[in-house]
Amino acid sequence: MEIRKIAVFGGGVMGAGIAQDAAAHGLEVVLVDQAENGLAFARKAIEESLNRELQRWGITGSEKKVILSRIKFTLNPDDVGSADVVIEAIPDDLPAKQDLFAQLEQKFEQVCPDSVIYVSNTAVLPITDIALRMVRKDRLVGMHFLAPVPSIKLVEMVRSVHTSEATVERAKELARRLGKTPVDVLESPGYITARLVVPLINEAIDLYQEGTATKEDIDAAMRLGFGFNKGPFALADQIGLDVVLGWCNNLFHELGGRKYRPQAVVRHLVRRGDLGAKTGKGFYDYRASDGNGEAKK
Repeated sequence: MEIRKIAVFGGGVMGAGIAQDAAAHGLEVVLVDQAENGLAFARKAIEESLNRELQRWGITGSEKKVILSRIKFTLNPDDVGSADVVIEAIPDDLPAKQDLFAQLEQKFEQVCPDSVIYVSNTAVLPITDIALRMVRKDRLVGMHFLAPVPSIKLVEMVRSVHTSEATVERAKELARRLGKTPVDVLESPGYITARLVVPLINEAIDLYQEGTATKEDIDAAMRLGFGFNKGPFALADQIGLDVVLGWCNNLFHELGGRKYRPQAVVRHLVRRGDLGAKTGKGFYDYRASDGNGEAKK
């Protein structure tokens, strides 16, 4: 059965990005958040992202209107009705995800019991643990999208000990529909991307704090020397420093290596509310950006 409609729960950076990307690829999307300010953030993030595409001649004004028309923003989960895929995109908090999936399963098994699959957009948490309170644990799969979702053509496909092959294939069908390459990952802390990027960011911070080089020069070295799209500091800002801190805490707890230990400067920035590009300031200042979401350096 063709995937036509998805429900996205969580209106943050990842939820908004997934909703935009799905709508841009012709899917009907219902984006649900528990707070009006969450929906307002998602609307603004999607509009600004589409406006940047418009400025780059990536889309037309008519295409922007069509994409927005495919997304329904709501506080009421009952507005979803049926869905082919239900995606959770809330912060990486295990009890919260367990609670949400228990509620979602109870709801959607009543309206679309034979075909719906459930997706957790998590970067570090075990899918087996997230599914703990579900009855149909075989229908939950991890799809770790990376930000910015519309432009990153990768998704990590993470299965639990219970995830069925049919669920994985259905999720891969969605990934391909969105123009992304799915990579298979066995359940392991941090999967591929977070496991590798956390030590990179932490080592870059060590180099900077030792006085070896400036943030700008470290980022330039990795961009120009190794073909990175963004250097580690700009990448951390793009991911969100609160997200990076969460990844560090999880990996340090699970694996114990010093390379995963959260850096004090990241904790300090998060406490101040300087979370990176999404708040206008992190390692770099984005409040006087160049119009494309890049910091003025």
